[in-house]
Amino acid sequence: MSKLWNQLSNVIIYDAYDSKFALYNGYKIEKNNSGEVSIYDTRTHDIFYRKINDIEERTFIENGFKKGADMLTIKHYEIRLLVANDKVRHYTNTNKTNKLRQAKQERKRIMNKLNKNFKKWKN
Repeated sequence: MSKLWNQLSNVIIYDAYDSKFALYNGYKIEKNNSGEVSIYDTRTHDIFYRKINDIEERTFIENGFKKGADMLTIKHYEIRLLVANDKVRHYTNTNKTNKLRQAKQERKRIMNKLNKNFKKWKN
């Protein structure tokens, strides 16, 4: 994991009391004073960030921190897009036009975020 920290470029590194960290595209990479490097997912509905699991860690190790974060972010938005599509499908079959409009706007926002992340690694 320390290799990932050393590969950081074009990312602002912040100093904290007992560590240094960088935030990028929903992920936080942190190096504490003892040299241990950890990565956290910041997209939680809780007070605390979630430490990444083994599959996510493998994605970072194989692709580097920035590309790994972008790839996992794409997966995150693909799941959110499926949920948004289900909402649009559901509200299309009801008379709730306001909810349908909101669901379509949400779907469009997610698609724009997906496109933004895809364009970073297009080449």
